[in-house]
Amino acid sequence: MEEHLNCAESYVCISPACSFSFNMFHSLSQDDFSIKECSNMNMVWASLIVEELVRLGINYFCIAPGSRSSPLAINATRHPLTNCISCYDERSLAFHALGYAQGSQRPAVIITSSGTAVSNLHPAVVEASQNFIPTIILTADRPPELLDCGANQAIDQVNHFGKFVRQFSNLCPPTDEIFSRTVLTTIDSSVYLSTNHPMGPTHINCQFREPLHDSPLTWSTQCLTGLEHWLTDGKPYTRYINTPNLSICTNSDALMEVLEIIKDARKGILIIGRIFSEADMWALSLIAKQLSWPVVADVLSGLRVRRLFLSHSEDLFVDYMDHALLSDTFKDRMKPDVVLQIGGSLTSKRISQFLESCAPIPYILVDSHPYRHDPSHIVTYRIQSSVSQFVAIMFEFEFSKKATKWTCLLKEINSVIEREIGLQIQSDSALTEPYVAHAIAEVVGTGASTALFVGNSMVIRDLNMYAKGSVTSSNDSIYATDYLQQGFHGIPVAANRGASGIDGLVSTVIGFSVGSQKRVYCLVGDVSFLHDTNGLSLLNQCARREPITIVVVNNHGGAIFSLLPVAEKTQLDILNKFFYTSHDISLYDLCSAHKVKHILVRTKQELQIALQRCANESTDSIVEVVSSISKNAEFH
Repeated sequence: MEEHLNCAESYVCISPACSFSFNMFHSLSQDDFSIKECSNMNMVWASLIVEELVRLGINYFCIAPGSRSSPLAINATRHPLTNCISCYDERSLAFHALGYAQGSQRPAVIITSSGTAVSNLHPAVVEASQNFIPTIILTADRPPELLDCGANQAIDQVNHFGKFVRQFSNLCPPTDEIFSRTVLTTIDSSVYLSTNHPMGPTHINCQFREPLHDSPLTWSTQCLTGLEHWLTDGKPYTRYINTPNLSICTNSDALMEVLEIIKDARKGILIIGRIFSEADMWALSLIAKQLSWPVVADVLSGLRVRRLFLSHSEDLFVDYMDHALLSDTFKDRMKPDVVLQIGGSLTSKRISQFLESCAPIPYILVDSHPYRHDPSHIVTYRIQSSVSQFVAIMFEFEFSKKATKWTCLLKEINSVIEREIGLQIQSDSALTEPYVAHAIAEVVGTGASTALFVGNSMVIRDLNMYAKGSVTSSNDSIYATDYLQQGFHGIPVAANRGASGIDGLVSTVIGFSVGSQKRVYCLVGDVSFLHDTNGLSLLNQCARREPITIVVVNNHGGAIFSLLPVAEKTQLDILNKFFYTSHDISLYDLCSAHKVKHILVRTKQELQIALQRCANESTDSIVEVVSSISKNAEFH
């Protein structure tokens, strides 16, 4: 077994994460925060921006190096309650911010200079928009007199991200002729629209004239009129109040119709799509027990891989539906009469096609956003609601709990498939990619406080199809009584499935680790890993987090194309160059350059030893699993 030990011990110290509530923050008194002492108007506005973001509970700043953004960067790093990180690659930095938001459930702030630095954020902005990830983007810009005249590093940054942001604001160059409270309401509006459904990125373009540093310039404090109370109370300038109104009482006709359909179902099935929080996972377990329907949980639900407690059993989950649907007999005879889907889109194409073949039947979709995420056009009832809100509604309505023949039969079929898959994976002497998915799910399930990040292409499909569903936990004492009563506990899973790209995944998982404060295991393919090697530079900057283990399935190319029709009808040399993107890059050398521990595994035993060692160590590790495209195609 080949290793390269991590000898990098230099870290940037960051302060503890805070809850997303301004009440949790220390209020800065006027003595501590004297806006009147700012050297010029650039510093006034930048300090107002940073202070208001902190008061709104947003204290994680991802800063790209640059000159035009100096006022923002200087004030962000000076603030006593901010956590700041930097990266020379704006694309990696932006994906890191997305990962942080997924892990912490609150947005990060991205600060960049002008020009193509802004354009490099675009892939992450698209992902944040598609995946409903709140993000605040602050881009520095040249003033109007330097635009459209050939000035250096000046491009059109107005509405630069188009429809992929929830709001765009263009701040004029700072001036004492405008009341500074305009800056505060701009921030308040941007944060509100980013963090309320449908969540997503917002963009504030900040124009700055020189000087971009602390050079003193005379300015009138009259522009601070109206901020007297704000300067002393430590609270945001504008506080938005959003009251949920979905209930049986206020929406009786529509909701009663849906609830009656659920109550009368004879062969109902509960589909759980993407879920973000552990609280929602727990709430969904209550619905599952109340309905006693078979449950098909997507890998991104956090319930596809579950931590099962000793002396408990659970019998609702159908983990291997994807495999069952390979049988035409199963597809013909096991069609549901009602589908209740809670959460986002599904990973499995086969399950989606099966549900489409069942139409027309009542298909109820519950999700927090109003967008039409229904590619098969089969949803008949669309409920915009949070998971907890919908659970509360369900419990207002009486359902008779009963284990039907339908549930028992599906569960029995699932058990047979589970045994067969286990035998096949274990009996195969080779280290297959399905075995990797099986093994990483088990190590995540047995950990005390763990989370999983999964890449795109083949690895997420392998986890969805082959991961062991419930893993016995030997440490029940760390969980609350309510989780123990349920018999199992969901495991947070994150992925960039908004646009399903392979870019920025390494940076995203590092951000996810910082935000979640859990020991994170990541499973990615080699092309995805290579696409974001700049993200490795972020590993040694994040001290306040648990270790990360990144398992890279290295089959020297894009294996997913071997399973598509193009592989049967295209010459091998063209496949290798333009589809598989075959390579012979040394991951060991890449890890060595970034001073990150590298472990090379070629057998099942070596993988087990590597994962166990990573679980017991306090060091970040890259575990490279040697595979091949041809072996992958044979197993699938």
